[in-house]
Amino acid sequence: MIVERSYLFVPAMKPQMILKALESEADAIIIDLEDSVAQVEKENARLKLVRALGEDKNKLILRINDYNSPHWELDILCAVKNGINRVMIPKAESAENVEEMYKFIKCESHEAIEIIPLIETAKGIHFSYEIATSSPLVTKIAFGSIDYSLDIGCELSSDGLELLYARSKIVNASKAARIQPPLDTIYPELNNDAGLKQSALLGKKLGFKSKMIIHPKQIQIVHDIFSPTEKELEEARRLVLAFEEAEKKGIASIQYQNQLIDYPMYKKAKRLTEH
Repeated sequence: MIVERSYLFVPAMKPQMILKALESEADAIIIDLEDSVAQVEKENARLKLVRALGEDKNKLILRINDYNSPHWELDILCAVKNGINRVMIPKAESAENVEEMYKFIKCESHEAIEIIPLIETAKGIHFSYEIATSSPLVTKIAFGSIDYSLDIGCELSSDGLELLYARSKIVNASKAARIQPPLDTIYPELNNDAGLKQSALLGKKLGFKSKMIIHPKQIQIVHDIFSPTEKELEEARRLVLAFEEAEKKGIASIQYQNQLIDYPMYKKAKRLTEH
């Protein structure tokens, strides 16, 4: 399985930006039909994005409009008809809304289209587990901090403590639902590499394995943080080897480099070697 670390947002109204994004090192591209497109331009945006699509659409995700808009059905049809097999649902707040979209997809497509609910409100955070388990097509969920901070009335800060509960709740809901790790929120300051790094590092500590981004210049920092170093991989391989040798002798706990290693630590290292 390809490990996706970076998810780059691109406005659907900008075909040239879509083409450049596809040529970038981003692991996945989110073509946005929602916030970056004016209400009167939704149909025009769908037409423009279609012109920019190439043969390989595996990296593409289409962010459709939310359930309460009059556009989401046409957005899903755009994805279905043009071979985009992943859609992101913004402002996901309930399992029922995701289920309705799932039913529509099943009626319109013979292919399995992955659903990525984007949770951006207090209600969405509260029902994150229900959303994560709402459909067999939900492969992962994502967190949007900008709308969330507006919804709860908090101030976004450099240390990100105001988002700690929401981010942790989404990570926990994903694990409990047995879906893939969630996507961490964007970092909005384009010229603050230190801030982006701090945000990504905190996300990694909390259990995120990837981050949404808004510019190609953010790709490398995100990749560096969410990719294991060769030193980390080698250390993990040695730990796994030492533990498995002990396990063959009936030993399930060993001392390794001044640490007590048992099955949870072994499984963590084993998972890293399979990265």
